[in-house]
Amino acid sequence: MIRARYGRRSLSLELRGHAASAPRGEDLVCAAASVLAFTAAEALRDESERFYPRIVTRPGELRIACEPASGSRRACRRLLDTIWIGFELLARDYPACVSAEKED
Repeated sequence: MIRARYGRRSLSLELRGHAASAPRGEDLVCAAASVLAFTAAEALRDESERFYPRIVTRPGELRIACEPASGSRRACRRLLDTIWIGFELLARDYPACVSAEKED
């Protein structure tokens, strides 16, 4: 199971695990979660003048923390909020494969 956690106050996103809905390399749920996570990471990198992302990847784990420049906290939260909607949808549609926990 993929465990996704969004720290809204801390502006962090953490993923652990594997969806296990199909064999590795064929798992569409895992692919969807990966695309969401890597989209968040790349979007934060692209805005490097406003955000200072810390991104840690390991097999089966991705952690992203957004450290906004002065005045950019709301924009960082808006970006992560948007990505988080995708994780909530995955958890709703594939509850055996994805859990999504948001900390306010």
